[in-house]
Amino acid sequence: MITTIEVVDFVRETTPPPAALDRAVAELGRFRQAARRGSDTAPVRTLKQVAVRPSSLLWTAWIDGAAAAAVRDRPAWVAVCAAANALASDDGAAAEAIAIGEVVADRIRADLGDAHSESGWSVQATAGGIGAAAAAGRALDLKVGHLHHLIGICATQAAGLAAAADTDTGPVQIGKAAANAVEAALLSRNGFTSAALPLEGRRGLFALMSSLSGAEVQAEEKAQPARLGEAWLAMG
Repeated sequence: MITTIEVVDFVRETTPPPAALDRAVAELGRFRQAARRGSDTAPVRTLKQVAVRPSSLLWTAWIDGAAAAAVRDRPAWVAVCAAANALASDDGAAAEAIAIGEVVADRIRADLGDAHSESGWSVQATAGGIGAAAAAGRALDLKVGHLHHLIGICATQAAGLAAAADTDTGPVQIGKAAANAVEAALLSRNGFTSAALPLEGRRGLFALMSSLSGAEVQAEEKAQPARLGEAWLAMG
């Protein structure tokens, strides 16, 4: 099971390989196309009507994320792409952030286990929200301490119901995960704090949302865990 500091170190220190960056560039393009196609769907029109500051970074991530999530041909992790797209200084930085964030989202989903989604959680909003936090932290080049609190702020807001998938709330909750990541990144950069162990702690994300029993957790702790980004090795 991944720890918060492992995520922080990965976000800070990892350079995605060229193949991963190429895939991330494609994901960024797919996200932007999906956001355009979904921009006039009913939930997005309503979201725009209630937006306090539609052009702000937070609302841009929320609206564009919801729009992309409202259509079928969309990226694997919409919230990750929405957060990176809102915060990155250019497309190259956005691609790096997406490559990093998607790996983190994949790992969080795996560590939460199948019963997480079987219990009714939306992994796109929960694991996707932590992946979006990683993408946001990379896009803003946050320091270690700020990254740690960014993950904690997003972990405490991780939510979303699979039951909402076919309703207006479905895309909106995915966009909200991206908006939470943007907001958390800006808060943490300005000194906002969160839990010390937001992922692996006794009252952290995994303890509350994971399907693993105590025995399974102990077995995982004894096993040699896969490193974040190990799947990139298969890309060459």
